[in-house]
Amino acid sequence: MNKTEQNFQQYQRSNTIVFAALLMGQVFFASFAIFIIQIIGPLNGGDDVIRMVFMIVLPVFFLATYTIGNRIANKRVKLAKEEKQLKTKMEAYRSVSIIKYAMLQGTSFFAIITYLLTGEYLLLGFAVMIMLLFATYFPAKEKLVRELELNSGEQAILEDSDAVVAEVSSRRAI
Repeated sequence: MNKTEQNFQQYQRSNTIVFAALLMGQVFFASFAIFIIQIIGPLNGGDDVIRMVFMIVLPVFFLATYTIGNRIANKRVKLAKEEKQLKTKMEAYRSVSIIKYAMLQGTSFFAIITYLLTGEYLLLGFAVMIMLLFATYFPAKEKLVRELELNSGEQAILEDSDAVVAEVSSRRAI
């Protein structure tokens, strides 16, 4: 494995690419589901029992994953703030972001699948609301500074294009 050093601009760019790819995956899957519903209808034939079950299970699933995701993220951010090195803080923050993204994306995909099975537009609306919530997780510098409670010295390092703030491990194909 090789390690690639990143300055803050590179760190932000890679986080933004991951964020955008995950959001676009949700949008494309929802678009595909809408297309399928328009062409062939719900995949389960419109069973009302399954539709009602999903109308209850989906909000419960969302609340559970959202709560668990936030608790894990808050604990990890708290631990990251205690780190002495900025690089360690930044790498921990990236993993926290990915956890938050994954929890919401999984719920969004579940909502889209329930829509695909039932054709219930309320379930699709729930998926859209989750995607909008996901969009609020955009990796902004101000949010990072605020959540990690970076001091002025650490913030100055973020501005330095020569300063290494993170490392990314990559595997090379043989």
